[in-house]
Amino acid sequence: MEGKSQSREGINLHEQRKDFLVFHYTEKIKSSLIVASSLLDFLENLKEQEIVGAEKLLKAYFNALMLEVSIAVNATKMEELREIIQKLQKALEEAKTRNYDVARRLISEAISMATTQGSRSAETLKAMGLI
Repeated sequence: MEGKSQSREGINLHEQRKDFLVFHYTEKIKSSLIVASSLLDFLENLKEQEIVGAEKLLKAYFNALMLEVSIAVNATKMEELREIIQKLQKALEEAKTRNYDVARRLISEAISMATTQGSRSAETLKAMGLI
């Protein structure tokens, strides 16, 4: 009987760890996506000669963010987060053609995805008094 109790506690610790990781990564991703949206707003207001360099920086930021989401997928084993990468790839393509409104909409959808993926973990951690 004692072995089952320890096993059950081990599973709870494992689940708590996963909930913490999911919460951590989804919050970090949401913050980064908000920055990405702000960068798009900034890019839209630049002069023509400034846009080329700014687009290179935007691409570098988006690529770093996609790498961060990939790390989150590996750490949390939540394949659903890969959809955020797809949204970022599409948003970057739209930004390259200066369709900033469409790119912002895609970023907004990615924020919603991150929020949805992290909400269950956030509620679990709140119920345990950890956040």
